[in-house]
Amino acid sequence: MLTISRICLLLLLVLTIFITPSYAVTLQNSTSTNENINLYELKDQTYYFPANYALNDKTVFLPLRRWDLIFTGDHINQIDDPVDRENINYVIPGPFNHVMVYMGKDSKGLAYAIELNLYSLEGGGRLSLICLGSDFGILRHPETQRIHDKRMMENRWAMRFINTAYEQVRTHEDLLFSKLENDLATNLPYQFVLEHSGQLWDRYIYLIDDGFEGGAGCSDYWTTLFEVYAGLCIKNVRMSAQEMVDYARNSPEGLLAYVPTEVSPFSNPVFVYQLLAMGFQIVPDDPHVYSCDGTEETGIVLPYLIMQSDLLEEIQALKSPFPVF
Repeated sequence: MLTISRICLLLLLVLTIFITPSYAVTLQNSTSTNENINLYELKDQTYYFPANYALNDKTVFLPLRRWDLIFTGDHINQIDDPVDRENINYVIPGPFNHVMVYMGKDSKGLAYAIELNLYSLEGGGRLSLICLGSDFGILRHPETQRIHDKRMMENRWAMRFINTAYEQVRTHEDLLFSKLENDLATNLPYQFVLEHSGQLWDRYIYLIDDGFEGGAGCSDYWTTLFEVYAGLCIKNVRMSAQEMVDYARNSPEGLLAYVPTEVSPFSNPVFVYQLLAMGFQIVPDDPHVYSCDGTEETGIVLPYLIMQSDLLEEIQALKSPFPVF
């Protein structure tokens, strides 16, 4: 029996070597699948997610279960100049600027996640059910499905809820599924966490942290969802207005962050610290009051702060790309 298992693994390895790159898991320029996938038909099966915390790290495979959080360093939009592309990323502190949640596999063995993604600065975005591909990129994907190009990703990682938090989420799974299904059906829109009138005379930039009203961002959607529908409060995940100012003025990455013309009152991109020097102010938002205990927190939810939550833990990676029996 042991010999047969090892032969099967060897065949699996050989097949993988001959898989063309176009069938690899990809995570750039995400879009929802065109196939009619029913959220309730997805099975809570393990998906081996190819992860690397930093660009030059060796890829490891993290075995995901439903409700695991995936963090990526995806770019906001496609820019020809690689320097500009990096500068846009610096607007969001930390190497990770996007969050999605793994939901399960379909009958073909393809894995799916849900994300609230910004497709373009001009066109906005919406909540989508996206296909992550198959374990180790082995399965051929239908032409009607778009898979993400992992080679364009500088950072990709995943974490999971600690046991007590996970059990709380599973207990409220019916409510969570109902909300997700409704938001997918109504195309819940992406909402920018910063708001400005676009007028040069207006020096006030407002932080937006209003739950589901008017849409949500890729990070606060999930913290709000788990709090409202599962009673799980993920705390200490917000960057305040003053912390954002300090980041833009004093940190090496923040000094490189600029506001693209699509969302700027100026005809050319300007650095965030230049806006602040011209008298623009980031106005604090109203405090978020946690329903769990009434404590308050101000600011916008950020992926790298979610990753530091004591409600999350690391996922043990496979010792090798393939399971060994």
